[in-house]
Amino acid sequence: MLDKRKTELWNALNLGPQWVERGELLSLAEQAEEPEAAPALTEAPKPAIENRAAVRSEAVQKAAPQAAQRAASAHSAPREMPHRTPPQPVRKAAAEPQNTAHGMNDRSVSAEGFSSERQEKILHADWTELKQLVHDCKVCAISRQRIQPVFGEGEPKRRLMLIGEAPGREEDSQGKPFVGPSGKLLDHILEACGLDRQKDLGIFNMLKCRPPMNATPEKSEKIACQPFLDRQIELIDPDLIVAMGKPAASRFFGEAKALNPLRGKVHEFNVGGRNRKVIVTFHPSYLLRSPGEKRKAWLDWCLILDTLEGLTSNVERNSL
Repeated sequence: MLDKRKTELWNALNLGPQWVERGELLSLAEQAEEPEAAPALTEAPKPAIENRAAVRSEAVQKAAPQAAQRAASAHSAPREMPHRTPPQPVRKAAAEPQNTAHGMNDRSVSAEGFSSERQEKILHADWTELKQLVHDCKVCAISRQRIQPVFGEGEPKRRLMLIGEAPGREEDSQGKPFVGPSGKLLDHILEACGLDRQKDLGIFNMLKCRPPMNATPEKSEKIACQPFLDRQIELIDPDLIVAMGKPAASRFFGEAKALNPLRGKVHEFNVGGRNRKVIVTFHPSYLLRSPGEKRKAWLDWCLILDTLEGLTSNVERNSL
């Protein structure tokens, strides 16, 4: 239910005064206890299969009455309400950036990127060797334009792993994930959740190099980088993975055209030889472009907190 961390998370997202239905929070708790099983995934990268079931998007969002929003401060905590609130008018989802800028057409991946020899080398690399392989990788055209690759943040083993899309300008410059504007928002979210990004989790991206002008990663680039991410998952060995954005979700669900059908659920996949829970949410950069979706993101992170709490309880019971 509603607790201090969820209230602080609400404030970190700067949602302001809105009603929260009791049923919404109860359904999240039920999802955290009963994950939705999913087919096992193979370790070798394959072209993603289009997920036709994921084209449905949510038609209605719930929001507060306009008068209540004008009356209270921007950092008011949410209150529980036993009955439903009026629906908000339907909004069209923000369009994803397209690779239409000049100079983005030639983003080929060399044959080496798909060779069995390369995949075997990555599959058996330890953490230090994997970092070096990422540093030396030149199979994509975008590697020639990067300042430096972004391996990720975190050391084995962590119970929580966040997966994003690709490095941005600041990440490319510093060689660290989520240090730009979206990283600042993510820091606020993690702080509100009581999570230390240096100690409690690992943060990684699908792509290790910045695409030109932050363009959407191409399928061939994701497939070429996937062995790196899969080995990171295996070595980090998380119990819970949070896929932030469609490119990250594509590792588990194929080329989904919408996130909403995948959200609000705890999925379960076999990755790295064991079952792991997967929750899908929006990428922080999308929330900066579409602040109207922050309420949905709050529900996602409430589900993440409930799931982590359930995992902790299971560990404590098993240790008795």
